[in-house]
Amino acid sequence: MTGDFERKLTRRVWADDAFADRLEERPDEALQSIGLSVPAGVKVKVVVQKRDRIYFTIPPVRSPGSPPPTAPLNQFDLWSSKGLFIWLVPVAAKFKLLALRNAARQTGDGHAQP
Repeated sequence: MTGDFERKLTRRVWADDAFADRLEERPDEALQSIGLSVPAGVKVKVVVQKRDRIYFTIPPVRSPGSPPPTAPLNQFDLWSSKGLFIWLVPVAAKFKLLALRNAARQTGDGHAQP
């Protein structure tokens, strides 16, 4: 995809109900169908916002089984795309998100390349 990955992905979801469903249910497969591979070690969860819902995303404060931290940690970066789309991403996965976005820019129009 050239240009703004998030806008193109959003437009695709708005125009293609089957793709939207697949993106929520099987995001790796849906992204693969438009020529993108999710970086190894990353799990993607896509939520297509509903008009009658409020969503809370609570960042992890610690790894399971580890003791609580003694001070607040910067766990997430917020990435905004022109006010339309927001990524919440663990700091440790930031570079994998950038790799995914860069790959999207290189694939053309967001559809699988021949």
